[in-house]
Amino acid sequence: MTSPSTVIDADPPRSGLADRHFVRHLENAVAGAGGTIAWHADHWLAEIRRDAVRALVLGYSFPLNNVAAAKIADDKAASSTLLRSGGVPCLHQSLLRPAWRGNQPVDWPVELPVVLKPNAESGGRDVHRVHSEGELEALVSSLSPRYRALAWSPLLDVEDEFRAVLLDGELLLAYRKVRPPDSLEWRHNLHFGAVPEVCGEHRVNQRLATLGRSAVDALSLRFATVDIITVDGSHLVLEVNSGVSLERFSHHGEENFRLAGGVYAEAIRACFA
Repeated sequence: MTSPSTVIDADPPRSGLADRHFVRHLENAVAGAGGTIAWHADHWLAEIRRDAVRALVLGYSFPLNNVAAAKIADDKAASSTLLRSGGVPCLHQSLLRPAWRGNQPVDWPVELPVVLKPNAESGGRDVHRVHSEGELEALVSSLSPRYRALAWSPLLDVEDEFRAVLLDGELLLAYRKVRPPDSLEWRHNLHFGAVPEVCGEHRVNQRLATLGRSAVDALSLRFATVDIITVDGSHLVLEVNSGVSLERFSHHGEENFRLAGGVYAEAIRACFA
């Protein structure tokens, strides 16, 4: 019988959540660290053990971040507030709660054009450019039944978008999100067709590491991804994610699979430290 910590080269057929690269990365990382792993809830909850140490991983969230810090990071308006308070260059994102206004006439505190999005993480889904008050009212009416809160930010001309993965202040991975040439898609999400390009230039990595480190320090996070945009040649933090998902990155070739696995191996080592 194979022990839970054994790495299997030829994986049995998987489906659903079990088919995520993340599942394989976690299994390999735990095995490499000499631990055991038990999956629950269709491979959405992992129970990891080594000797007397027990760690739980839910979705892509590891037990390395303070709960309040993780919630703040995943709240775009709240994290933007703390970043700006800490002097971290970032995109200014403001909270919009339509439900609080009831049926009263709305005087939108928004300077158009803007980007309107769910205030909690969305992976680029339901993120819209808004150029008129009519568009804004229609989108708020459409989105508010599905989201408890929305966030808006100035519409900027984004030249590049990067993702930096940090653990305890160390840059583990950085990549650029490259939109296909002549694409009509304006978002840089891998979910919408962008391709990850690993950053190999030392100077770029240094700048991403410095800004990313400032962001996670301001939010009191240990393990997180920091999305960084370039606007007019300057780097700004777009958002911070306390759940570290490299699923789509990992699917872009064997080297990406190896790099993503290395990130999670470091996270598991930190859990057992």
